[in-house]
Amino acid sequence: MSELLNVSGISAYYGGIQALRDVSLRIDEGEIVSVLGANGAGKSTLLKCLSREMKVRRGEIRFDGKPLPAKSYSVVEGGTVIVPEGRQIFTKLTVWENLQIGCCLRRDRDGIARDLERVYAMFPRLKEREKQYGGLLSGGEQQMLAIARGLMARPRLMMLDEPSLGLAPIIVSQIMGILTEINKTGTTILLVEQNARKALSISHRVYLMNVGRIVREGDARELMSDGALMEAYLGT
Repeated sequence: MSELLNVSGISAYYGGIQALRDVSLRIDEGEIVSVLGANGAGKSTLLKCLSREMKVRRGEIRFDGKPLPAKSYSVVEGGTVIVPEGRQIFTKLTVWENLQIGCCLRRDRDGIARDLERVYAMFPRLKEREKQYGGLLSGGEQQMLAIARGLMARPRLMMLDEPSLGLAPIIVSQIMGILTEINKTGTTILLVEQNARKALSISHRVYLMNVGRIVREGDARELMSDGALMEAYLGT
């Protein structure tokens, strides 16, 4: 597999408080990679840096061998999207309108039409509720809409921030199954997730974060079997 994302020694700050400390990681094309850690470990900050919502003070980020663009919209145009924590759909727009926002930077009308049919096939509940306002969907349906909106940008790398947050266990299992299917169709996934065991169950590799640093990386299955490590860093 070829390397898709390379993060080399990045540091980031909130004012005078350092949130990321010399963070390095890589993601190969076709992988599902999870970044796990307790609250405040720096996981969401990392995603903000990768989507250019937050400035990197030191270090370098490269996507497909090239420096990551400086502007968020250029990052999306280049093939990276983020499904944010809390879903952040447009509650006063319909399902269809939310999906159209996901592809607003594209100009290939035929491709957009095909991708719309693709996401409706993947999320039949959204097809049923195409004309319904986003705010009237259940929490699980809103998360599906957020993922589908991201797919409409036709990303090479999809980053997800806490997609299981606030959802019932059965819905979480459905979401993880959907992510596995998305990955099988060729989309690389970077997953930040509090539900460590669910994340590890679908991931190829994992990075553990603690207080803004990467403290461990390795095979997801091996980490899942290391009870002492899981307890020490994840509390599970």
